[in-house]
Amino acid sequence: MGSLEALLALQEIDTALDQLRHRRETLPERTELVESEATRAATESERDAIFAQLSEVRHAEKAAEDEATSVEAKAAEVERMLYGGTVTAAKELEAYQADLAMLKARQRTLEDSAIELLETAEPLEAELSSCRERLDAVVASIDDAQRRLSEAESEIDREIREVESGRAEVLEPLDPDVVEQYVMLRRGLGGTGAARLNGSRCEGCHLEIPSAELEAVRRAPEDQVVNCPECGRILVR
Repeated sequence: MGSLEALLALQEIDTALDQLRHRRETLPERTELVESEATRAATESERDAIFAQLSEVRHAEKAAEDEATSVEAKAAEVERMLYGGTVTAAKELEAYQADLAMLKARQRTLEDSAIELLETAEPLEAELSSCRERLDAVVASIDDAQRRLSEAESEIDREIREVESGRAEVLEPLDPDVVEQYVMLRRGLGGTGAARLNGSRCEGCHLEIPSAELEAVRRAPEDQVVNCPECGRILVR
């Protein structure tokens, strides 16, 4: 194989490698994993918000229950003073009765508030439970996507190794300077650094080379590196 023909073979290998690497980066499993990770983050934020709200309600419920218990104890003490026979003065008894009525009213208010808070907490707990179930499902889907992504990557990596195994052999007859020029052209020209001259047309840019320039290309020695005057790619004649 002539050195410039070897350059086309190298181009073919590098194109195949580019395609494999692009396929690896755009695997549907990777997209699925990114989407699932985003869903997990959103679901975790939702769970944390519900948990914070529920904790606040539960804290308020306990505070109401504790205060109701304290008020109940005070009311019981007032009742003992009111009905224990130790207080006989009418005005004093009247004051105790007023205190008892106020404490009983406060106790009822607190107990009603605790019940309302309990009723508020119940749907929040159900919502939190549902959110946790959805989060578990998302985590399971992430694990599955990661497994499938790893398997798909491993398969493509195997294909890449197979293609790369023949690259060193193709490089052997090529002048390092030519390879360096080819690599630079590939970077700037969409991955194609060398193209065949088909008649008067460059297969890289698919443009017809003007006759005067085409004649100069054809007269060049077979092993001389000639670039397409239209796109700059190395022409293989």
